[in-house]
Amino acid sequence: MMSTPLPPIYRDIRRLLVHTEEMVRRFARYHKYTVGTDLRTQAMRLMRGVNRACFDTAQQAQHVQALVWLVDDYKLTLQLAMEVGAFKNAAKGQAHFQQFEEAANLAAQIGKQCGGWQQKTANRLRAQVGQPGAQQSVPAAAPGSKPAATPQTHPASLSACTASLQSEATP
Repeated sequence: MMSTPLPPIYRDIRRLLVHTEEMVRRFARYHKYTVGTDLRTQAMRLMRGVNRACFDTAQQAQHVQALVWLVDDYKLTLQLAMEVGAFKNAAKGQAHFQQFEEAANLAAQIGKQCGGWQQKTANRLRAQVGQPGAQQSVPAAAPGSKPAATPQTHPASLSACTASLQSEATP
């Protein structure tokens, strides 16, 4: 029996999980047990989420939606860790920007793969609905699910989101 090859996102999330474990190990004690614990937990949730998305094909669209949110949560926590100084080595006073940069690049790459996977599952569902004799109802998105990424609904950065909110608030 031949097993199905795992998608590249699976390998990348595994790399992110291992990198996160090594990265948090170098945090100062305070950050290790606060924001470091959050990063480790979120990386493990990403691993579990991609596992579900790969192997539970009946609910793959919902799992991919959840994975998109999990990646965003990880990136947000990673930015927070940088802002609060978790990447500074207390003994040497050096910033470990390289560790942050590698984690951020991996997370961005995973986010792009999630977006592509999300589009692919959405297209597959649309094709199933359009086929004669196919199942006529599309499974409802999970509560709180994230819409497909579009320039209008998903800004490229946090600063773009803040700028758009400020422009909407001014009369």
